[in-house]
Amino acid sequence: MCYSFAVPGDKLLAELPIVFQSDSLSWDQLRLDQEWEKSSSKEEIKHVLGLKGQPRVSQFRLVGPGQRVYPRYFAPGIVCDEGKNWLRPLRYSIRPSNSAWDLSTKYSLYNARLDRLLEAKTWRPLIGHRHGILPFTSFFEWVERKGKKIQIQFIPEGRSLMWAPILWDFWMSPGKEVGYFSCTLITDDPAPEVKAAGHDRSPIFLDADFMEAWLDAESNSAEGWQEFLKGHRETVAYRHSLAA
Repeated sequence: MCYSFAVPGDKLLAELPIVFQSDSLSWDQLRLDQEWEKSSSKEEIKHVLGLKGQPRVSQFRLVGPGQRVYPRYFAPGIVCDEGKNWLRPLRYSIRPSNSAWDLSTKYSLYNARLDRLLEAKTWRPLIGHRHGILPFTSFFEWVERKGKKIQIQFIPEGRSLMWAPILWDFWMSPGKEVGYFSCTLITDDPAPEVKAAGHDRSPIFLDADFMEAWLDAESNSAEGWQEFLKGHRETVAYRHSLAA
């Protein structure tokens, strides 16, 4: 899986090899969600968001450039919606549009295994319909060393930016108090350096020449997209170090 990743700044986002436009309405929506949260009681937040318990932290944490994103944090991502590529704030852990409850992070809804895209009821409705790209500068994984779990940071050699394919959705509360976009990052068998470091999954680094193809979600079948993602990848090695 990909437990955490680092957010690129605007200059690096501009280097993405696709054309996109910032979706001001979705950024405004996130700000409204944050304002609603600040003015609401914990019990109201629990009820409106469908949480199992009262929130202990903000549910609308937006991460800035250079900072790390964890499950349920918001970060910039590219989604294709109605034929256009939009830069939107995406929650890193998908919230299906029809979900009554917001499941905890123990269900790992922030990562989708490539080999289960066609089996899992959460992913199947999105593959071939709602595709996106998540840009980041490095990613972090848990590994075990001498009986203890530690976090390792992986950085692509010779690259200042990488990206991975995602699936996305939009959820709105039944009373329309809040609404937000969310995503899950697609992972596969680990890159050699990730496997050697002791982890069994890693993000797919999609070939830049095929990003537009992936974003055109309805141009292929779900089965075709699963096969597509088994190839079409950037050739890159990773260096790693103990996470700070």
